[in-house]
Amino acid sequence: MNNWVPKNKIVKFAAVTALFSVILYFGGLFIVSEKIKKIEDDYHSTESDSYKEEKFRVIKSIAVTNTEPIQTLQDFFVQKGDEAKFIDQIESAARANGIKFETSSIDVSSNQPDSFKEDVNVKMAIEGSWRNVMYFIDKLGRMPFGVLVLDTSLNADTPGDWSGSVEFIIFREK
Repeated sequence: MNNWVPKNKIVKFAAVTALFSVILYFGGLFIVSEKIKKIEDDYHSTESDSYKEEKFRVIKSIAVTNTEPIQTLQDFFVQKGDEAKFIDQIESAARANGIKFETSSIDVSSNQPDSFKEDVNVKMAIEGSWRNVMYFIDKLGRMPFGVLVLDTSLNADTPGDWSGSVEFIIFREK
């Protein structure tokens, strides 16, 4: 009747075998999950590199396609160091319209520290006929650069002769 009770050695062997099997199972599970994680990381890294390359190609093709509008936008902003040339262009436009002028002030200000542009505020005293002054102000607003006419103040000193000031902002790259 006591034949069905296993011997102490058999119980110990079965327990050690079961413990070894459990350790082997979880060890294998850990190794397989690490290999899968490595494969996924390599896949995402490759995908990321190919995504970056594709994005670079797309941006490059957009830049090539839009070369002319990009150049127009770059020309809109006065380049750093070209302010004197730009002021000379404004002064030559004033001379061409027969306007007497004097640049009263030039003030450089940056609205936001992280912005790529800064504003150059220019104030000019002008004098000339109504037609010439208005033509000059219109020409300022139509220049191919970023110019915003802020304020115009004119008074009639003598009949046909107007004097005053014009204040405008030039947009410049930092």
